[in-house]
Formats: sequence, structure tokens, C-alpha cells
Amino acid sequence: MDPQTKATITLVLLTVAVTLGYALACWVWPFKACGRCDGTGKRRSPTGRAFRLCRRCGGSGRRLRAGRWIYNHLSNTRRDAR
Repeated sequence: MDPQTKATITLVLLTVAVTLGYALACWVWPFKACGRCDGTGKRRSPTGRAFRLCRRCGGSGRRLRAGRWIYNHLSNTRRDAR
């Protein structure tokens, strides 16, 4: 087997492993911490004296991962097509 074919196979297998690992992570942990409020669910008001609920996460501090959002969208599209 020549080196170029070996490198291509390694790259494809690595890509498949990373994709499956991310899919598994999205299945086990569908939520991640909100990036805007750092998972607290609160943001400081413009004056800096009071707290308000984070608008991005709705005050929960959690956001749906991109991979899980895509899976949910495709699953709903498939269900609606029936």
C-alpha cells in the first residue's frame, strides 16, 4: 500500500471517528452551557447594578447543541413527511 493511500484511509477513519464521537456526545449531553451568560442564566443590566434573565437561553443557562438541533430538525421533517 502506498503512503498516499494510507494517509487518505487514516484521514477518512479519523473523520468518521470524530463525527461518531460528536453524535454520541449530542445524544448523551444534548445541552451545553449558554455562551452569553456562561451558564448562569443571568446577565447584568446596562447600568451594571441589577441582573436580568439572559434572553438567549431564557434564564435556564443551557442551550441545545448544534448537532442535536440538526438531529431534531431532521427527525421532525421525517415525521411530518409521513
